[in-house]
Amino acid sequence: MKSYTLLCFFLSVAMILCPLCSVQKATDAISDKIFTSDAVEENEKGDSEIANSVVKVMSADSKNITETTLKEYLIGAAAAETGAVCHEEALKAQIVASHTLLEYTKLHKSESLGEADISDSGSSHQAYLDKEALKEKWGDKYDEYYEKTEKCVDEVIDLIMYYDGEPIAAAFHAISNGKTENAADVWGGEYPYLVSVSSEADKLSPGYSSTVFISDEDFKSITEKQGAKPESEPENWIENTEKTSTGMVKSVTIGSEKFKGTEIRSLFSLKSSTFEISHADGGFTFSVKGYGHGVGMSQYGADYMAKQGFDFKEILSHYYPGTEIR
Repeated sequence: MKSYTLLCFFLSVAMILCPLCSVQKATDAISDKIFTSDAVEENEKGDSEIANSVVKVMSADSKNITETTLKEYLIGAAAAETGAVCHEEALKAQIVASHTLLEYTKLHKSESLGEADISDSGSSHQAYLDKEALKEKWGDKYDEYYEKTEKCVDEVIDLIMYYDGEPIAAAFHAISNGKTENAADVWGGEYPYLVSVSSEADKLSPGYSSTVFISDEDFKSITEKQGAKPESEPENWIENTEKTSTGMVKSVTIGSEKFKGTEIRSLFSLKSSTFEISHADGGFTFSVKGYGHGVGMSQYGADYMAKQGFDFKEILSHYYPGTEIR
């Protein structure tokens, strides 16, 4: 009798608890589904709105303005600036830098842009190629390279770099001379995040060194048009070369006229402002190191870091010290 009473008690408890357990499991399942669905939907909606936001790009040649989505713009900018053969983490770093530079340009827009947000000038802002131009550039590799670039864009499209609460001037270049440059030495002005950092791997790049030969006649003609008056023997035309701590030529005097290193680079179509000048055989030879202005992220250096196992955030933090990625 006692056993029978206990059995009835346990059966009663089980009848009460089992439905409750089932209800709880169902509630948990429904809750998970609801909250997960909401989170995914909200995230996808947010990413979609960002990706489809409009960017107005001015052609540096025609001055025409075309509209594209942010996603397509970042694909075209990254492809134009670095291509798609680099490591994915380096490509992501470039995408974040390109997005940041876009936002910085919009905040500090010059009158020359008019209604545009940015131009496709690689020297004034950053290069950009639309889909048709990418098809021409990539040929039969178009689908493969587009898919790779699109994947990277999707992963970082909502990220940009900040310093003191504002998007940074995310400058970048192809190859440094082994150290990146202080922006103040190249352009003037203070950018706390555009300071010299080591990029020794750039010396391994096939494009690290280059030479340019200019005949005495051409050298004299070019510099005279800029106000210089080279006299006496050609080997005495150049004097007082001033360099930065990284080895970049800050200024040089030619025929009593002082030129910035960046001006010499432009006048003689040099790859960078880090150069040595020698005279022999009726002309001047510029021995050049690096490619680009040298400020901010080295694209070759970023690719090298990525291949050594660094992710895009670590790459960006190295080349833009003190910045926040969010």
